[in-house]
Amino acid sequence: MAEEYGRHLSFPFQIGKKGRTEEVNTLEDHVRDELIQLILTNPGERVFLPEFGGGVRRLVFKNADETTAGMTKAMLTQAISRRLGHRITLEELKVTVENEKIEVDLKYRIAGTEDTRVMRFERKGG
Repeated sequence: MAEEYGRHLSFPFQIGKKGRTEEVNTLEDHVRDELIQLILTNPGERVFLPEFGGGVRRLVFKNADETTAGMTKAMLTQAISRRLGHRITLEELKVTVENEKIEVDLKYRIAGTEDTRVMRFERKGG
């Protein structure tokens, strides 16, 4: 299936048994990897793409309240729309914060398909 949508490196980057870079096998895997990278990268972390990132990791150490959840949801919605809006349709985004834990539940559909995917991120501080 890799030929249908192009070839993409795996995330995280890996060297395979044959000494070549590993690639993802499906478009679904590639889009999932893109979402993971976007959500877990902090804005400013990538030198040539300073606006890239959802910033979830750095929010773990903020006060966990409804404001933090709302801010996280807004940041992620904007980042996904800006960077992956051509790839996915975000159907639902739920952010829950409790003490030093942030949970992000995503429900999305890959563009041009009816296949809905669900992804959960959980990050604990400390």
